[in-house]
Amino acid sequence: MELPPVNISQVALRKILTDVINEFIRIEKSETGLAYQQKSFYIRGKISLITTLIDEKWSYKETGQSYFEFLKNLVDKYELDGVWRINDL
Repeated sequence: MELPPVNISQVALRKILTDVINEFIRIEKSETGLAYQQKSFYIRGKISLITTLIDEKWSYKETGQSYFEFLKNLVDKYELDGVWRINDL
């Protein structure tokens, strides 16, 4: 059986991406230990899923770019104005 096509508006996609990057920053700043590992792995998976939809992919081996640089570039490229404290990473 075929899957139905899914359309996501640019506004919705920007909001989702902004929210998950903000959550990633929150986890980086406030979590430690096992809770950090679990939450960081989970939120990175969400970011990977969303960025795959917009044909963006982080690969240190291909770009030499840190994960933080990747996120900063996403914020700049897609003008995600709602992302707070991205420069603190």
